Amino acid sequence: MLQYFEVTKKSPWLPQVKALYESAFPANERIPIKHLLDDKIKREFWAFFDKEEGENHAEVGKEIAATPMFCGFSNSITHGSITNIVYFAVVPELRSRGYGSKILQAIRRQHPNTRIVVDIEVEEDSKNAEELERRNRRREFYTRNGFDSSPVDYVWQGEHYRLLSAGGTVTEKEFRDFWKEILKDIPGAMYP
Repeated sequence: MLQYFEVTKKSPWLPQVKALYESAFPANERIPIKHLLDDKIKREFWAFFDKEEGENHAEVGKEIAATPMFCGFSNSITHGSITNIVYFAVVPELRSRGYGSKILQAIRRQHPNTRIVVDIEVEEDSKNAEELERRNRRREFYTRNGFDSSPVDYVWQGEHYRLLSAGGTVTEKEFRDFWKEILKDIPGAMYP
């Protein structure tokens, strides 16, 4: 059974989340993790655990207590009718086992009346066959999970992205207005 808990500066799982964040996203696609943890922007920063697949540690009564297994994390921002999943990763050893889909389902359950958007690196900009395959797999994963292409492409920190959405299309104006509003009180912040 998948469970999720908020990630804060005091969370015991912060080291696991930080390690996955740094390994799953190239440096040019990351912001300092301290910004994901601050409260200048209201984010949902969740760590996901599988209670059923945890390690058995000690017998408690007639049952064996298990430590839930860390599966991944998500970091998203909701404003108005849009939820933007900014960062999302599954532990590499657990990929292709359904955890990514379960995490997306949990996010959608929390935001049933919003359009949920994610961005992916544009396939046409792939530098080699391996990168193209990875980008195609990412697109196929989101497509299997109900995301469709949107008309929005943008460049952020030197990378070209395409927006995918579930629950309805998001226009370029809506997306830019979303980020403009989110970052309005942060001096010097750049939005897509």
